[in-house]
Amino acid sequence: MTNAEAIQQLEKDGLYKVIERLNPPAFYHQGQATTPRIGIVLDTETTGLDTTVDKIIELGFIAFEYDASSGKIYKVLHAYGGFEDPGEPLSEVIIQVTGITDDMVKGQRLNDSEINQWLEKADLIIAHNAAFDRQMLERRLPIAVNCNWACTFNDIAWSDEDISSLKLDYIAYKLGYFFDGHRAVNDAQATLHLLSKSLPKSGKPAMAELLSHARFQSRRFFAVAAPFEKKDDLRNRGYRWLAEFSYTDSYNKPKKGVWSKAVAEEDIKDEEQWLCESIYAGKKGLFCFKDVSATLRYSVREFLAD
Repeated sequence: MTNAEAIQQLEKDGLYKVIERLNPPAFYHQGQATTPRIGIVLDTETTGLDTTVDKIIELGFIAFEYDASSGKIYKVLHAYGGFEDPGEPLSEVIIQVTGITDDMVKGQRLNDSEINQWLEKADLIIAHNAAFDRQMLERRLPIAVNCNWACTFNDIAWSDEDISSLKLDYIAYKLGYFFDGHRAVNDAQATLHLLSKSLPKSGKPAMAELLSHARFQSRRFFAVAAPFEKKDDLRNRGYRWLAEFSYTDSYNKPKKGVWSKAVAEEDIKDEEQWLCESIYAGKKGLFCFKDVSATLRYSVREFLAD
């Protein structure tokens, strides 16, 4: 009995589901892309979750060719994985989660030249939770500031596809494969493989769906000096509190903290009207905003006052 026959036999009565271990291919589609672009799927392992102070201890990426019009992924162009010594002992939590030890990173350093070479070539950088990986990478390699970024965590509506958890290993399971996670190159390979799949409910190619969201223009609103009693209205509307946002009030006094939300381009007028009427009692011009594209999205700069 072949593997395919064995799988069919197991799954025929609906009592079993067989998924495969990821064996990363060198090609996803043969031939030439009509509008070829270079993408990078990237992942970092770090000393902690604070993007302002923690350090990268491992970085892995997969560079690949894709078609900008269809979202088809063609060939893998390059793979990189490297460690970096953070100059301090790793916590037991990080060692347990990642499997990375002090001996593995001791004296190691990322290959800046090789990484920068591919970042310069890339039309798009992709991460699963790009808000974390982008901010970590921008501190370590400033060239990442100028790149376009997309996020498989946020830029695909997984709930619409009946996928309830946004963890990478769970999404992979729902799409029919599994992998050894929490190592940078493995996670990058798993994320690229995810993008090669069709979404389970809509049938849309995952990479095409990601690209359509990455191309959106959005506007991030900052409800500066919003009345305290409006905090629940703002929270219920989807705003979140940015405690470190600094600005100068109408009396030229420095202030910190603001409610903020990003909205799609087609919703900008409705959001401005809601802010004016519901938060500022008909007064205009009290809030401020920042227009956001893939070059700025997920960077810490998206959340800072100009």
